[in-house]
Amino acid sequence: MPSADAAMRYLIVKPSSLGDILHAMPAVSALAKACPDVSVDWVVKPAFLELPLYLPCVRRTIPFYDGRFRKPLQFLPALLSLRADLRREAYDAVIDLQGLIRSALIGRLSGCAVRAGSASPREHFAMHFYTRLLKGREKPGHAVDINNTMMQDFLGRDGLDFSLDLPVNEETAGRARMTVAEAFGGTLPERFALIAPGARWETKKWPAEFFSAVIASVARREPGMRFLLAGSRDEMPDAETILAKSSGLPVVSICGKTSVTELLEAVRLSSLVICNDSGPMHMAAALGVPVVAMFGPTDPALTGPYCEKKSVFVPEIACIRCFLRYCNDSRCHASVDPEAVAAACSNLLPKRS
Repeated sequence: MPSADAAMRYLIVKPSSLGDILHAMPAVSALAKACPDVSVDWVVKPAFLELPLYLPCVRRTIPFYDGRFRKPLQFLPALLSLRADLRREAYDAVIDLQGLIRSALIGRLSGCAVRAGSASPREHFAMHFYTRLLKGREKPGHAVDINNTMMQDFLGRDGLDFSLDLPVNEETAGRARMTVAEAFGGTLPERFALIAPGARWETKKWPAEFFSAVIASVARREPGMRFLLAGSRDEMPDAETILAKSSGLPVVSICGKTSVTELLEAVRLSSLVICNDSGPMHMAAALGVPVVAMFGPTDPALTGPYCEKKSVFVPEIACIRCFLRYCNDSRCHASVDPEAVAAACSNLLPKRS
């Protein structure tokens, strides 16, 4: 068990996705609270390099260019570059919170003698690269709880503080505030709902007609409410379609105009987030912003918004939680009533005095 008084250096391996990284943050935060002098480096995909730095204990993020490992001519240079990055520090332990063969191999590349990972990893062979096996994945549970249990087992103590506080990054927040204000014509509105219409899987994405109907209903229920479409460049076509179907409503878009951390700060500014099962949903949960989320192929018990101020809609059909990335049947998307979603939004919104 690491000493709470010793200055320890740890390597966290949790490269992706956005939700995965946010799910790991409470566990890493608890590690820092238990060992105040701890120094953490974090292996992460380039798109998310700035995100773990919101935790004060994270000193350095190490980019993992996974795409290069799939190309024969780039594999060896990428491997040697990652190995050099990892061995710039002598770590006391590597903690693999991803549980894949590739993440276990990253830990092995570090040269660290202590490599901790799940005793029941997502890919079974990964456990052969660990020198310490941690409890946490023995039975299904929310990803945050699994990470927290693994960290508790790693430290060998109960009563860890898993609360998560993501302090405002003033520089990033300033850029986000300017982007949002410009989208609304130069002034930041008193209240706005952030709509995140994108998702990594097509089956997770509710159609533009659904979001435009929700916007129209919330606008009727909440006079003065404004709406901000947000997401990556890939979500711009969805945002344009929603804008076209929301003619006359107070809706604007910043899709493709923010970095990941600027998007997080835009979420922090919002009164409410309406979304699919996606990264912005996890941002809202981590920041304590009320969130209304739609779930179809995935299970909110495993990866839903980990917060109190939430409303999750799961269609009542037999094929739900199928975990299919593609499907020709749109029954799940058609089975959620926009009016019910709008009512949930009104219930979650802070009451105006």
